[in-house]
Amino acid sequence: MFITMNTLKSLLGTNPNVIDIRENYLYVRGHFPNAKNIPARMLKTMPDKYLDKMQTYYLICESGFKSKVLAEKLNTLGYHVYSVKDGYEAI
Repeated sequence: MFITMNTLKSLLGTNPNVIDIRENYLYVRGHFPNAKNIPARMLKTMPDKYLDKMQTYYLICESGFKSKVLAEKLNTLGYHVYSVKDGYEAI
């Protein structure tokens, strides 16, 4: 499942759970408003530490590929996760 950057921007008033899965040095250079930084390797290996199966999450990476792959994996584990199409590059 994926959403576009414009759709995510339209959700800003609802305080969406946005997770930037890029490495921290990329996150500090710029990120989506209110996004939390949880690198992909950490989220992939310990999703239960960071996610709640009752919440919806939006993953963003640099170009959309890594977030798509990780979102698919997390959805098969029972989480409700969307990948942001075209990633941070779409901002």
